[in-house]
Amino acid sequence: MKAIIINEFGEADKLQVAETAKPQITADQVLIKIKAAGLNPVDTKIRSGNHISCKNLQLPAILGKDMSGVVESVGENVQGFKPGDAVFGCINQTYAEYAVASPDFIAQKPENVSFESAAGVSLAGFTAYQAIDEYLKVSDGQRILIQSAAGGVGHLAVQFAKLKGAFVYGTASGKNAGFVKELGVDQYINYKEEKFEEIATDLDAVMDTMGGDVLYRSISCVKPGGRVVCLPSSTKDDSKAVALAKERGVELIWFMMAPQKEELRLFSELLKNGQLKVEVDRVFPMEEIVEAHRLVESHGVKGKVVVRVI
Repeated sequence: MKAIIINEFGEADKLQVAETAKPQITADQVLIKIKAAGLNPVDTKIRSGNHISCKNLQLPAILGKDMSGVVESVGENVQGFKPGDAVFGCINQTYAEYAVASPDFIAQKPENVSFESAAGVSLAGFTAYQAIDEYLKVSDGQRILIQSAAGGVGHLAVQFAKLKGAFVYGTASGKNAGFVKELGVDQYINYKEEKFEEIATDLDAVMDTMGGDVLYRSISCVKPGGRVVCLPSSTKDDSKAVALAKERGVELIWFMMAPQKEELRLFSELLKNGQLKVEVDRVFPMEEIVEAHRLVESHGVKGKVVVRVI
């Protein structure tokens, strides 16, 4: 089968399209013919060798965590899926024509959702939903600031926060002002021209996607007893941030996303009902994977970047 591989860690140009062996499934697995693969910032960190998982990654390796496609075959113990089912989910080695999945980490793709959109929802969706629901505990009437509201995680977090009934402040560049307002942001903040900490004050929660100075300023926006989630794992336990949060009486949280079967089913329902939409910035063919990774690393993506496999 055709797959995108790396033979060594490094820059985006280390990615290449190659012929590899088609994977085989066990009695408890599903084989999926992939239509599209969603790209995530973690993919670029693994490719460059700057991720904790790289310690145990055997090269050459196929990257990718997000996908949509069609079930090719199922193991004899698998229930709930059959050949021909259109599915999406969060699995391993999705930069390929075929991938193996546990049935716990895939869900039925709604007919009204494209393969490209479905490919972009899982990992970013888990991160956004768990931040909003489990860690920030956002509820009706609360006020929350979402940094990078037009980004892959951010644009989904805005929608989840609005479904919870929150008043949402969202930062984005001027070119994405209309987009974030369409998502449901109640108070748009142009981070290039405005100081968000002067506009979004006395908040219940903040979801930060940047760390560093943005995180420090975000903490100042939250009232005592509120919560701040910081997503970049590289900033975990930042001593200055920890001290600022303690001084203000704010709970500061770093967490690792964990795929959940129930949440994947929820995403499927929300997508089907039009209550959740995945913005796809650009779709690349497999042969342009280098350019796709460079776009993800530019931090200028609106929504998601997707590679069309078939």
